[in-house]
Amino acid sequence: MNFFAELKRRNVIKVAVAYIIVGWLIMQAGDTLAPALHLPDWINSALAFFLILGFPLAMFFAWAFEITPDGIKKEKDIDRSQSITQVTGRKLDFTVIGLMAIALTYFIWESRIKDDTASPGSAIVIPAKAGTSTTQAETPNAVETPKTQNSIAVLPFINMSSDPEQEYFSDGITEEIINALVKIPGLSVPARTSVFGFKGQQGDVRKIGEQLGVAHILEGSIRSQGNQVRITAQLIKVDDGFHLWSETFDRQLDNIFVVQEEIAVAIAGVLTGELGLGVVTVPNQTRNMEAYDLYLQGRTLLRKRKPETADVLLKATQADPDFAPAWAALAIAYQVSGRQEQAMETAEKALQMDPDNVDALDALASALRTQRRWLESESYFDRALAIDPQSSELLEDYSEFLMLVGRADESLKAAETGWALDPNLFPLVWAYTEGLTAAGRPTEAIELIDQVLIARESAPWLWQAILSIRLMQEDFVFDADFVADLKIPADTKPTVTALLMDSTNEEAISVLKTWFSENIKDQETYSIHYSLARLLMVRAGLTDYVVDVDISQLESGRGMEEWHWTPAYQPLRRNPRYAEFLQTAGLIDYWDATKWPDWCNRQLDGKVVCK
Repeated sequence: MNFFAELKRRNVIKVAVAYIIVGWLIMQAGDTLAPALHLPDWINSALAFFLILGFPLAMFFAWAFEITPDGIKKEKDIDRSQSITQVTGRKLDFTVIGLMAIALTYFIWESRIKDDTASPGSAIVIPAKAGTSTTQAETPNAVETPKTQNSIAVLPFINMSSDPEQEYFSDGITEEIINALVKIPGLSVPARTSVFGFKGQQGDVRKIGEQLGVAHILEGSIRSQGNQVRITAQLIKVDDGFHLWSETFDRQLDNIFVVQEEIAVAIAGVLTGELGLGVVTVPNQTRNMEAYDLYLQGRTLLRKRKPETADVLLKATQADPDFAPAWAALAIAYQVSGRQEQAMETAEKALQMDPDNVDALDALASALRTQRRWLESESYFDRALAIDPQSSELLEDYSEFLMLVGRADESLKAAETGWALDPNLFPLVWAYTEGLTAAGRPTEAIELIDQVLIARESAPWLWQAILSIRLMQEDFVFDADFVADLKIPADTKPTVTALLMDSTNEEAISVLKTWFSENIKDQETYSIHYSLARLLMVRAGLTDYVVDVDISQLESGRGMEEWHWTPAYQPLRRNPRYAEFLQTAGLIDYWDATKWPDWCNRQLDGKVVCK
């Protein structure tokens, strides 16, 4: 009897087939259950190791032993005439057929769950239906509306890499997935700042979903090592905590965009179904992973306003000169650091590659705003908002533009919309507060500030806003305790206290003039001192001095740093020389070309009067 025939007689081949099928099913179960149970990534590796180790042991057992009615015996101790290997073989036949049916069923099910996948470097197009809305909030009160079933929050993916410095990568991929999902019509997605407030929290996803006002949560983890990356993602229904979908992606880094697309496609398939128009979820891809890695690092640094941000993003553009998002991020970095000419030049490069890049349009509009080129700035804001009207960061910049040019009512509407979309976007608070104050709603402004100060107690700008609002309330009593509670720079408190007690205190006013004239290198400290000085100077009735300083600031090339449209600045607006400031700022020409605000008007004799 030859060796192959003996393998068949002893059912070794059938045991091998059954073992392979069972092993495959165990690995599929591991891939599904490991992320759902938050098990470490090495669990699946351990499973594979022990399954491989067990295969030769199973083959040896099938060869050397036989199952008999009296139990397991060594094959050599069994009389061939008494052997029941044929009976065992038939049982194994049925077992193999059953296992194959289970495996085939799982394969068909998995194939139906996974829609079409994208080839590397191509953009997946998701069908969409006309008339659906992509936003979570259409009105200022939308943040309080009941959640829709087609809503999802992407929690920050956990960095499972051994190097904690890779945190920027997991955060960056999370943001990229959010950006991809936002492009799916009919899907409501909270902004980055809202979801990143839950970073590092191990709370119940159902409670987190309720707080964010969404019906679904996407969470996961990222492990990167060398050129390999593993992304685990799972979609959870908030109401009951059940998992609707989960997947583990083991890819090379140069396929990272494909993973982002596949996640977006899977979410679209589960939540929005078949729609009609095409949407590209992950545009502007790069094949250069060094450029992409530097881009993610730069985005993280940009949010923290780190001084090395521009250098890192510049390296990203050098690694891939055709990667438009890197150029756009670099333009924003230049703009927020005061390098407006470089910001405009860089933004225009990004727009040459991608005319619809919202970040580049926002950076260009903001740089032009700083240079007081109001009409040009507004045109780029209009373009950006036509592309993405639900970007809270864009709405923040646009709201600030509107407040600077005196369109306070429109500024308030933009701020309210942005706040409804993203109630954790701290920079938006300033414009929102000023809008409420200018609209004669100081109580709401104070309530908003109090709400934000729970998390940002040391924010000096908000405490200055409180001071500004209290100054317009004639019945408010200022005392030492009030100033003691203000979280403004400690070196400003004696002067502020003195002027609140006596607005004509000459020694304190002399200090204010010093704040005006000093060239303090720390831009934030300079700004808060300068702003406090303006506010208290106006209260002291020294509006001529303030107009002179404001005009000299503009003539030196600085942008407008202050808004003038709250009640606290009414004495400044009524100064006869205020029109001279408006002319220097370019606002009169802007209003002539567009429309005049409620605050100011040109009389028949051409004289500009404000109230």
